[in-house]
Amino acid sequence: MNEAAVLPLQEALAAELRAAQAIAQINVKTWAQRASISDDSIYRVLRGRRPVSVVELVMLCQAIDDDPLDLISRATRRAGESVRGSRAAEIARADRARLAVEAAGLYDDLDAAFLKARAALSEEGHLLSQRDWYAFLEGIGSAETVSALSSFLEVPSDYLAGTDDAASSRVEVQLKFARTMREVGVVRLAARSLDELEPEEIHAVENAIREFIDEEEGP
Repeated sequence: MNEAAVLPLQEALAAELRAAQAIAQINVKTWAQRASISDDSIYRVLRGRRPVSVVELVMLCQAIDDDPLDLISRATRRAGESVRGSRAAEIARADRARLAVEAAGLYDDLDAAFLKARAALSEEGHLLSQRDWYAFLEGIGSAETVSALSSFLEVPSDYLAGTDDAASSRVEVQLKFARTMREVGVVRLAARSLDELEPEEIHAVENAIREFIDEEEGP
């Protein structure tokens, strides 16, 4: 099992043990005595600071009349939900990164886009590696990288970080509109002009442009 899968399971086991402790209404000192495990070890396991061994898990469960197999099953479900949620967040951030790069007219050549981004960020004292760049595009970039690239792409960092709120929804509408405008040859668009429009109005304009493009291109 790889590290990406082990850590959520370790945290899930700790969470399920804390829940079992609360249900059993037992303090750590008494639990340690009943399970013949040091209280320091139990504290570290409950806080997720170290993994619990199979033997320890069985002893801890027996001490509070819980089924170790049932607890493991609950933890596995919890860990799976955590991993799925994390992956969904990565996909959402990757989609936003791609949209921001497309709106900037840089997506057709990502290697050239990287060189341009690196040059711009170096002027601000930030060293952007190729690994950092592609991690950003995959939705797994560090907070520092996301913040630096948000300035380069002229997109709020909260949007690129995956924040889901009304402001981010508005940014997304504006980016999609900017991408559409680039498709018809408009490469510079004043952000202030978009700020004066409601998202519904921007949608209407974008749809009208796309309908015009479809008519011009024909079947």
